Formats: sequence, C-alpha cells, structure tokens
Amino acid sequence: MPAPSTAPAPIYDRLVDEQGDVLADVREAAQLTERTAEDVLDFALPQGAPPAG
Repeated sequence: MPAPSTAPAPIYDRLVDEQGDVLADVREAAQLTERTAEDVLDFALPQGAPPAG
C-alpha cells in the first residue's frame, strides 16, 4: 500500500467534504468483515484432536 501523499489535494478534500470519506468507510467495513469472518471461520483443531496426516 503506498504511503499517503502529503501534497495538497483540493479536489479530493472537496469530495470528502461533500460525500464523506468513502475510502475510510470501505476500509472500516472491510476490517469489520475480516474480524467477523475470523470469529466465525475458526479452522483450529479441537483441543486434544490428533493432527491430520
């Protein structure tokens, strides 16, 4: 992931003011989805189960 630019971006700033920070919203939704999936999809072996093989 590239480093955030420090150059002024007036068009982007205006769009964020008008529409909200869509990229930040999407990033937050993706992180929530990932955490939920990790909770639901637990592929760990049960305690005491012999290893496959």
